[in-house]
Amino acid sequence: MASTDSAAAESGESPQDDTYAAPYGRSCFNCSQAKCKCIYLKAGGKCQRCQRLDKECRQPATTRRSTTRRSAISKSTSKTNRLENKIEDLVSLLRAGVHPGNVSTTLLRQLAQLPENQKSTDSNAASPPGHSEISVSSSGPSSVYTRRTNGAESTPEASLSDGGGSLSTGAAAEHETEPTGVQAEEYFTVFLTQMLPYFPCMYVPPGTTAQKLRRDRPFSWLCIMAIASKSSAQRRLLFDRIKQVVAQRLVHEYSCRELDMLQGILLYLGWSNQQVYNKANIYVFAQLAMGIVYEMGLFNPEAKGKHMLLCVHQEPLENCTAPRGQVMEERRAVLGCFLLTSTIATFLQQSDSLRWTPHLDDCLRLLEEQQECVNDGILLQQVRLQLVTDRLGLGRCYGGSAKFAESMQPSPSVYLRPMQTQLQSRLQEIMSRLGSHSKGYKIVLLHHYNTSLSLYESALPKGAIASTLNVTYEHLDYLYGCLDSTKSWFDVFLSIPPGEYIGFPFAVFAQMVQNLATLFQLSTLESPLWDTANVRRTADILQILDTIVSNMNLVATINGLAGDPGADIFSNIAQTYHAVRVGWETRLKPDPIGSSAVDPVPSILNQTLPEILATSSDVLPGIGDHDWLTDMLNTMGQNENG
Repeated sequence: MASTDSAAAESGESPQDDTYAAPYGRSCFNCSQAKCKCIYLKAGGKCQRCQRLDKECRQPATTRRSTTRRSAISKSTSKTNRLENKIEDLVSLLRAGVHPGNVSTTLLRQLAQLPENQKSTDSNAASPPGHSEISVSSSGPSSVYTRRTNGAESTPEASLSDGGGSLSTGAAAEHETEPTGVQAEEYFTVFLTQMLPYFPCMYVPPGTTAQKLRRDRPFSWLCIMAIASKSSAQRRLLFDRIKQVVAQRLVHEYSCRELDMLQGILLYLGWSNQQVYNKANIYVFAQLAMGIVYEMGLFNPEAKGKHMLLCVHQEPLENCTAPRGQVMEERRAVLGCFLLTSTIATFLQQSDSLRWTPHLDDCLRLLEEQQECVNDGILLQQVRLQLVTDRLGLGRCYGGSAKFAESMQPSPSVYLRPMQTQLQSRLQEIMSRLGSHSKGYKIVLLHHYNTSLSLYESALPKGAIASTLNVTYEHLDYLYGCLDSTKSWFDVFLSIPPGEYIGFPFAVFAQMVQNLATLFQLSTLESPLWDTANVRRTADILQILDTIVSNMNLVATINGLAGDPGADIFSNIAQTYHAVRVGWETRLKPDPIGSSAVDPVPSILNQTLPEILATSSDVLPGIGDHDWLTDMLNTMGQNENG
């Protein structure tokens, strides 16, 4: 090397005159690996670095092609030549060893660009993406959810990384767990026919396919696939992907003003019973849903944008003239958010619901005047009924004690009869529009009887049957009202075939727990004025539990749910209720008349979960990971004791 330099010096030439840098994509393998500039001698031979290190200088197996700018393409290039270039790009992808799971997706993306290229004479075939751009990475947040850029076409065949996040941490797993086109349409049909009527928080126009929904509302599509999937493994991965997408979009990207995100979270939360979840998950997603409502200004449009006065970074001005269809969807979403958060707050009593505002009254009125489908009427009735329940529990839901809530309410003789009359008139109004065998008819009846139960319970001391230690003649009317409402609720619930249970949202399961606990308390309330034998003749709680357990065990088989036995939520509910029945049967045996006090829940539910597992390991296999239902019953008992 030194002799070469001296020879160049003697000839009066600079060493740089005898060398040249390797063009783009032509660096030798060693320089490319070291990311060093590859310098060749004009005389030929090894590059300077390989010669200095005494290494073999060889070219890489494949070369990178520089992107040709559109301006360099001659306008006279024929469409045929551009099509041939595109095919060559696709062939190079196959030769480069791209993972099979991503080849089909990439090919479809490349082919989808062909019509766009043909629209303009000066367009150019895009360079094939590198391997790092094609494969889905799971190491960083960017792999969670990739947004579509403005103006980019979204193809139905695009992977979930373009519309709802990849389905797994690896390309192979993604290919295996992503719903196929046939599966997606099947899940979408199940959602529309068996699930949406129970919680109609969104409107799907007639003729909409899963493919179109994926293109228009990718996150909602992902959530629908998750809650309607029949595979436990697939459903688990989809739910995990939803959580990653939410973290990416709402936290990292601050995309808190998208209706698609709000609707998707409502769907995920509304049917969160389809996964075996913990309560913290409910609270977190409920708060996220309310946060989006606040950010979008849906609960009070007059306050929209005022919070930005305190921010240094100003958001761009938004188009205030939204299409009518979007405005109607926003109304359904905000009403659905109130319905869901109020149900969670009323049942679990550890969080607040979305605050009701005059604007929500307007949304309720305008949606009633401009109904687009039968589901709108169902949503309206559900919201009205839940609003009654929400106001009855106002004191507790906003951090007040039961004594404070009781002091806020007028005498039951003042409000009970008028409100019952009003509920009955509204029920008859909506029932006249629904078929007696439709899902909407039954879900409205379930909400009606559950609201009626809450209304009668509010008239009792501290708003709970367990607090009624000294039953008076005035209390009898309210107690029989509770019994009639609970019996009517179970009459409707047990009239629903087990095959339709798969569509039940969280609200139905919450109501079922509440009505079971109420019926147990009525069956064990000891008072000279209260006939427990008559209660058991009217509604035999043990027989009801047997029927529920039997029906829950049939759901997986009827609907073809795939996965390990007992991996679905319905089998877990059956196992839990079977254990509950054991405790209740012991408690309901005839006992000598003693104390007038009654336990709000049986002893088996007052135990901690490890104690239940220790005493009932044969009865509750695997329930240690699925304790949410027992925890709900324990929570209800603790709240009523306090």
